[in-house]
Amino acid sequence: MLIALWLTGTTLPLSAQSAAVPPPLVAGPTDTLLDALSCRTATADLPGLLPRLRRERPTEFVQTERQYSAPVMDLYRLEAPVQAWGLRSDAVVITDDRVLLLVDRPIEQATAELERALEDSKDAPLSSALDDAHALVVYSGEHPGLTGRSLVGCEYRMPSLSLLADPADAWRTPTPTP
Repeated sequence: MLIALWLTGTTLPLSAQSAAVPPPLVAGPTDTLLDALSCRTATADLPGLLPRLRRERPTEFVQTERQYSAPVMDLYRLEAPVQAWGLRSDAVVITDDRVLLLVDRPIEQATAELERALEDSKDAPLSSALDDAHALVVYSGEHPGLTGRSLVGCEYRMPSLSLLADPADAWRTPTPTP
């Protein structure tokens, strides 16, 4: 049943979150990117996420590798792969409300690996990371360069949230014409 939901890009409702969350991704200090990918960023910390990533990882989040529209998405290439939800990649996609790992696997394989990681970590309930404002999402890449790949990560459900909003990207903000 979980595979069917994830293959369609559907997220799990709170009542269906009886699976487990992956073990902690890093020991020691927290990592803003890993926290964001694994739905562990508090809603109060979301509005400044991109500027914080740029401060913590200046060589990785200064320039996008590729930008997409409909929906607006920025692809960033990391210097070293990171792991989230049992998957590993050196590419991250950020949308207005999602932080996603771009995995070089078709959706069926990525979903199977995700399910194995969730089953292997039965000690911590998935509901500890997911709530009405945080949802695990998995779907196929459909834009040029993303076909045949999967996107896995966290959707942050907050009205008017734009993770891509950053004063450093003033060109993104439309200016009203007089």
